[in-house]
Amino acid sequence: MRPEYPQFRPLSPEDQGLVTEFLALTPRTTCDLALANLFIWRECEVPSITFIKDNLCILINSHAEPSYFLEPLGKNDVLETVEICLRHAGRVSRVGAGMAGQMPADRFHVVPIRDHFDYVYEVRSLAELKGKKYDGKRNQIRKLTRLHPSYSFSPLEQKHAEQALALFDSWSHDREDANGEGTLPPVTILCQRQALKEAFASFDRLGLKGGAVFVDGAMEGFIVTSAGTPETATAHLQYANYKIPGIYQVLLWETCRQILSSFTFLNLEEDLGIPGLRKTKLSYQPIRLEEKFLITLR
Repeated sequence: MRPEYPQFRPLSPEDQGLVTEFLALTPRTTCDLALANLFIWRECEVPSITFIKDNLCILINSHAEPSYFLEPLGKNDVLETVEICLRHAGRVSRVGAGMAGQMPADRFHVVPIRDHFDYVYEVRSLAELKGKKYDGKRNQIRKLTRLHPSYSFSPLEQKHAEQALALFDSWSHDREDANGEGTLPPVTILCQRQALKEAFASFDRLGLKGGAVFVDGAMEGFIVTSAGTPETATAHLQYANYKIPGIYQVLLWETCRQILSSFTFLNLEEDLGIPGLRKTKLSYQPIRLEEKFLITLR
Protein backbone atom coordinates (compact mmCIF):
# COMPACT_ATOMS: atom_id res chain seq x y z
CA MET A 1 0.00 0.00 0.00
CA ARG A 2 1.25 3.49 -0.86
CA PRO A 3 1.55 5.72 2.21
CA GLU A 4 0.22 9.21 1.58
CA TYR A 5 1.87 12.09 3.42
CA PRO A 6 1.96 12.57 6.39
CA GLN A 7 2.02 8.76 6.66
CA PHE A 8 5.38 6.99 6.21
CA ARG A 9 6.59 3.43 6.19
CA PRO A 10 10.08 1.90 6.08
CA LEU A 11 11.54 1.14 2.68
CA SER A 12 11.55 -2.65 2.23
CA PRO A 13 12.85 -5.08 -0.42
CA GLU A 14 9.27 -5.44 -1.63
CA ASP A 15 9.45 -1.79 -2.78
CA GLN A 16 12.12 -2.48 -5.40
CA GLY A 17 9.61 -2.48 -8.25
CA LEU A 18 8.00 0.71 -6.98
CA VAL A 19 11.33 2.55 -6.71
CA THR A 20 12.40 1.28 -10.13
CA GLU A 21 9.16 2.59 -11.63
CA PHE A 22 9.66 6.08 -10.22
CA LEU A 23 13.38 6.24 -11.02
CA ALA A 24 12.47 5.54 -14.64
CA LEU A 25 10.24 8.62 -14.79
CA THR A 26 13.23 10.95 -14.61
CA PRO A 27 16.53 9.05 -14.53
CA ARG A 28 18.88 10.38 -11.84
CA THR A 29 22.66 10.29 -12.17
CA THR A 30 23.76 10.67 -8.52
CA CYS A 31 24.86 7.63 -6.55
CA ASP A 32 22.40 8.36 -3.73
CA LEU A 33 19.49 7.44 -6.00
CA ALA A 34 21.13 4.33 -7.44
CA LEU A 35 18.66 1.52 -6.79
CA ALA A 36 21.26 -0.70 -5.11
CA ASN A 37 22.41 2.04 -2.72
CA LEU A 38 18.88 2.67 -1.49
CA PHE A 39 18.53 -0.96 -0.46
CA ILE A 40 21.96 -2.17 0.68
CA TRP A 41 22.37 0.77 3.09
CA ARG A 42 18.87 0.45 4.61
CA GLU A 43 20.10 -0.60 8.06
CA CYS A 44 22.30 2.48 8.34
CA GLU A 45 20.36 5.12 6.42
CA VAL A 46 16.94 3.96 7.69
CA PRO A 47 14.95 5.25 4.69
CA SER A 48 11.19 5.62 4.88
CA ILE A 49 8.84 6.47 2.04
CA THR A 50 5.75 8.58 1.53
CA PHE A 51 3.86 10.01 -1.43
CA ILE A 52 3.44 13.75 -1.84
CA LYS A 53 1.39 14.96 -4.82
CA ASP A 54 1.88 11.54 -6.39
CA ASN A 55 5.68 11.82 -6.14
CA LEU A 56 7.73 9.21 -4.29
CA CYS A 57 9.61 10.91 -1.45
CA ILE A 58 12.33 9.16 0.56
CA LEU A 59 13.22 10.38 4.05
CA ILE A 60 16.69 9.41 5.31
CA ASN A 61 17.17 9.01 9.07
CA SER A 62 20.92 8.43 9.17
CA HIS A 63 22.96 8.15 12.36
CA ALA A 64 25.54 10.48 10.82
CA GLU A 65 23.52 13.66 10.35
CA PRO A 66 20.06 15.19 10.83
CA SER A 67 17.21 13.68 8.83
CA TYR A 68 16.72 14.83 5.25
CA PHE A 69 14.71 14.00 2.15
CA LEU A 70 16.33 12.88 -1.07
CA GLU A 71 15.06 14.71 -4.13
CA PRO A 72 11.48 13.65 -4.92
CA LEU A 73 10.95 11.08 -7.65
CA GLY A 74 8.23 12.19 -10.03
CA LYS A 75 7.17 15.20 -12.08
CA ASN A 76 4.04 16.45 -10.33
CA ASP A 77 4.07 19.88 -8.66
CA VAL A 78 7.76 19.53 -7.90
CA LEU A 79 8.23 22.90 -6.18
CA GLU A 80 5.25 22.35 -3.89
CA THR A 81 6.49 18.83 -3.14
CA VAL A 82 9.96 20.10 -2.21
CA GLU A 83 8.43 22.77 0.01
CA ILE A 84 6.35 20.18 1.90
CA CYS A 85 9.49 18.06 2.35
CA LEU A 86 11.33 21.08 3.73
CA ARG A 87 8.57 22.01 6.15
CA HIS A 88 8.69 18.45 7.47
CA ALA A 89 12.47 17.81 7.71
CA GLY A 90 14.11 21.17 7.03
CA ARG A 91 16.45 19.77 4.36
CA VAL A 92 16.37 18.16 0.95
CA SER A 93 19.89 16.90 0.29
CA ARG A 94 22.04 15.15 -2.35
CA VAL A 95 19.96 16.95 -4.98
CA GLY A 96 21.24 16.72 -8.54
CA ALA A 97 22.01 19.79 -10.62
CA GLY A 98 18.90 19.33 -12.76
CA MET A 99 16.45 19.67 -9.91
CA ALA A 100 18.57 22.22 -8.03
CA GLY A 101 18.42 24.48 -11.06
CA GLN A 102 14.62 24.50 -10.93
CA MET A 103 14.46 26.02 -7.44
CA PRO A 104 13.46 29.75 -7.46
CA ALA A 105 16.02 31.77 -5.53
CA ASP A 106 13.34 33.82 -3.78
CA ARG A 107 11.84 30.69 -2.16
CA PHE A 108 14.74 28.30 -1.71
CA HIS A 109 18.34 28.46 -0.56
CA VAL A 110 20.51 26.12 -2.67
CA VAL A 111 24.17 25.40 -1.83
CA PRO A 112 26.61 22.87 -3.31
CA ILE A 113 27.89 20.12 -1.00
CA ARG A 114 31.35 19.37 -2.40
CA ASP A 115 32.11 16.46 -0.07
CA HIS A 116 29.24 14.57 -1.71
CA PHE A 117 30.04 15.25 -5.37
CA ASP A 118 30.32 12.00 -7.34
CA TYR A 119 33.40 11.18 -9.42
CA VAL A 120 32.55 10.00 -12.94
CA TYR A 121 35.08 8.38 -15.30
CA GLU A 122 35.23 6.84 -18.77
CA VAL A 123 35.33 3.07 -18.39
CA ARG A 124 37.49 2.75 -21.50
CA SER A 125 40.11 5.14 -20.08
CA LEU A 126 40.34 3.16 -16.84
CA ALA A 127 40.59 -0.10 -18.78
CA GLU A 128 43.36 1.13 -21.09
CA LEU A 129 45.27 3.53 -18.78
CA LYS A 130 46.93 5.21 -21.75
CA GLY A 131 49.13 8.29 -21.56
CA LYS A 132 51.48 9.96 -19.16
CA LYS A 133 48.71 10.88 -16.70
CA TYR A 134 48.33 7.18 -15.86
CA ASP A 135 52.06 6.40 -15.49
CA GLY A 136 51.71 5.94 -11.73
CA LYS A 137 48.78 3.54 -12.08
CA ARG A 138 50.59 1.39 -14.65
CA ASN A 139 53.67 1.29 -12.42
CA GLN A 140 51.59 0.01 -9.50
CA ILE A 141 50.02 -2.66 -11.72
CA ARG A 142 53.47 -3.78 -12.91
CA LYS A 143 54.61 -3.96 -9.31
CA LEU A 144 51.81 -6.36 -8.38
CA THR A 145 52.28 -8.51 -11.48
CA ARG A 146 56.01 -8.72 -10.77
CA LEU A 147 55.57 -9.68 -7.10
CA HIS A 148 52.57 -11.95 -7.70
CA PRO A 149 52.70 -13.18 -11.31
CA SER A 150 50.15 -15.91 -10.59
CA TYR A 151 47.44 -13.57 -9.30
CA SER A 152 43.99 -14.13 -10.76
CA PHE A 153 40.89 -12.08 -11.35
CA SER A 154 37.32 -13.35 -11.56
CA PRO A 155 33.77 -11.99 -11.60
CA LEU A 156 32.39 -11.46 -8.11
CA GLU A 157 29.51 -13.81 -7.26
CA GLN A 158 27.17 -14.47 -4.37
CA LYS A 159 29.24 -17.52 -3.44
CA HIS A 160 32.14 -15.21 -2.53
CA ALA A 161 30.26 -13.65 0.41
CA GLU A 162 32.20 -15.40 3.17
CA GLN A 163 35.58 -14.54 1.68
CA ALA A 164 34.55 -10.95 1.09
CA LEU A 165 33.34 -10.50 4.67
CA ALA A 166 36.59 -11.98 5.98
CA LEU A 167 38.58 -9.54 3.86
CA PHE A 168 36.42 -6.66 5.08
CA ASP A 169 37.04 -7.66 8.70
CA SER A 170 40.78 -7.70 8.05
CA TRP A 171 40.54 -4.33 6.27
CA SER A 172 38.69 -2.73 9.17
CA HIS A 173 41.04 -4.26 11.76
CA ASP A 174 44.04 -2.79 9.93
CA ARG A 175 42.59 0.65 10.59
CA GLU A 176 42.91 0.25 14.35
CA ASP A 177 45.92 1.64 16.17
CA ALA A 178 47.67 0.07 19.16
CA ASN A 179 44.89 1.28 21.46
CA GLY A 180 42.22 -0.41 19.36
CA GLU A 181 40.94 2.93 18.08
CA GLY A 182 40.28 3.24 14.36
CA THR A 183 40.33 5.98 11.77
CA LEU A 184 36.64 5.28 11.19
CA PRO A 185 33.97 5.38 13.92
CA PRO A 186 32.79 1.90 15.03
CA VAL A 187 29.25 2.66 13.86
CA THR A 188 30.60 3.40 10.36
CA ILE A 189 32.40 0.07 10.27
CA LEU A 190 29.23 -1.70 11.41
CA CYS A 191 27.19 0.08 8.74
CA GLN A 192 29.65 -0.86 6.01
CA ARG A 193 29.68 -4.49 7.11
CA GLN A 194 25.89 -4.62 7.16
CA ALA A 195 25.73 -3.04 3.70
CA LEU A 196 28.17 -5.66 2.44
CA LYS A 197 26.08 -8.49 3.91
CA GLU A 198 22.94 -7.02 2.36
CA ALA A 199 24.67 -6.66 -1.01
CA PHE A 200 25.53 -10.35 -1.13
CA ALA A 201 22.12 -11.39 0.21
CA SER A 202 20.47 -9.36 -2.60
CA PHE A 203 23.18 -9.84 -5.22
CA ASP A 204 21.02 -11.24 -8.01
CA ARG A 205 17.83 -9.38 -7.09
CA LEU A 206 19.61 -6.01 -7.33
CA GLY A 207 21.52 -7.00 -10.46
CA LEU A 208 24.91 -6.46 -8.84
CA LYS A 209 28.20 -7.09 -10.64
CA GLY A 210 31.76 -6.99 -9.46
CA GLY A 211 35.23 -8.40 -9.58
CA ALA A 212 37.70 -10.00 -7.20
CA VAL A 213 41.50 -10.32 -7.17
CA PHE A 214 43.04 -13.48 -5.72
CA VAL A 215 46.67 -13.82 -4.66
CA ASP A 216 47.98 -17.28 -3.79
CA GLY A 217 44.39 -18.50 -3.76
CA ALA A 218 43.14 -15.92 -1.24
CA MET A 219 40.76 -13.08 -2.03
CA GLU A 220 42.74 -9.87 -1.53
CA GLY A 221 40.44 -7.32 -3.15
CA PHE A 222 36.90 -6.98 -4.46
CA ILE A 223 34.50 -4.39 -5.82
CA VAL A 224 30.68 -4.35 -5.98
CA THR A 225 28.93 -2.37 -8.71
CA SER A 226 25.50 -1.99 -10.28
CA ALA A 227 23.95 -0.37 -13.33
CA GLY A 228 23.11 3.12 -12.09
CA THR A 229 21.78 3.92 -15.60
CA PRO A 230 22.04 1.92 -18.85
CA GLU A 231 25.33 3.67 -19.68
CA THR A 232 26.76 4.26 -16.19
CA ALA A 233 27.90 1.69 -13.66
CA THR A 234 28.11 2.76 -10.02
CA ALA A 235 30.72 1.29 -7.67
CA HIS A 236 29.19 0.86 -4.21
CA LEU A 237 31.75 -1.08 -2.18
CA GLN A 238 35.48 -1.63 -2.69
CA TYR A 239 37.94 -3.18 -0.27
CA ALA A 240 41.43 -4.63 -0.62
CA ASN A 241 44.51 -5.63 1.34
CA TYR A 242 46.51 -2.41 1.19
CA LYS A 243 49.67 -4.30 2.22
CA ILE A 244 49.86 -5.70 -1.30
CA PRO A 245 51.32 -2.99 -3.58
CA GLY A 246 49.16 -2.28 -6.59
CA ILE A 247 46.13 -4.25 -5.41
CA TYR A 248 43.65 -1.37 -5.72
CA GLN A 249 44.97 -0.37 -9.14
CA VAL A 250 44.75 -3.93 -10.46
CA LEU A 251 41.25 -4.39 -9.02
CA LEU A 252 39.82 -1.32 -10.77
CA TRP A 253 41.75 -1.94 -14.00
CA GLU A 254 40.65 -5.57 -14.32
CA THR A 255 37.05 -4.74 -13.38
CA CYS A 256 36.82 -2.08 -16.08
CA ARG A 257 38.43 -4.40 -18.65
CA GLN A 258 36.51 -7.57 -17.89
CA ILE A 259 33.27 -6.70 -16.08
CA LEU A 260 32.20 -3.18 -17.04
CA SER A 261 33.19 -3.01 -20.71
CA SER A 262 29.54 -2.66 -21.77
CA PHE A 263 29.24 0.63 -19.84
CA THR A 264 30.49 4.01 -21.03
CA PHE A 265 30.95 5.59 -17.60
CA LEU A 266 31.81 4.55 -14.05
CA ASN A 267 30.65 6.49 -11.00
CA LEU A 268 33.07 5.97 -8.09
CA GLU A 269 30.79 7.91 -5.74
CA GLU A 270 31.88 10.52 -3.17
CA ASP A 271 35.03 11.32 -1.23
CA LEU A 272 33.13 12.48 1.91
CA GLY A 273 35.74 15.19 2.41
CA ILE A 274 38.49 12.66 3.26
CA PRO A 275 41.72 14.21 1.91
CA GLY A 276 43.43 10.95 0.93
CA LEU A 277 40.34 9.63 -0.81
CA ARG A 278 39.88 12.90 -2.69
CA LYS A 279 43.48 12.82 -3.87
CA THR A 280 43.13 9.23 -5.07
CA LYS A 281 39.87 9.83 -6.95
CA LEU A 282 41.22 12.94 -8.63
CA SER A 283 44.35 11.03 -9.66
CA TYR A 284 42.20 8.77 -11.85
CA GLN A 285 41.24 11.81 -13.95
CA PRO A 286 37.44 12.02 -13.71
CA ILE A 287 35.70 13.42 -16.77
CA ARG A 288 33.32 15.29 -14.48
CA LEU A 289 32.18 15.71 -10.91
CA GLU A 290 28.45 15.04 -10.52
CA GLU A 291 27.37 18.01 -8.44
CA LYS A 292 24.93 17.72 -5.55
CA PHE A 293 23.15 20.39 -3.56
CA LEU A 294 21.45 21.03 -0.26
CA ILE A 295 18.09 22.82 -0.40
CA THR A 296 16.52 24.70 2.50
CA LEU A 297 13.72 27.23 2.74
CA ARG A 298 14.58 30.90 2.78
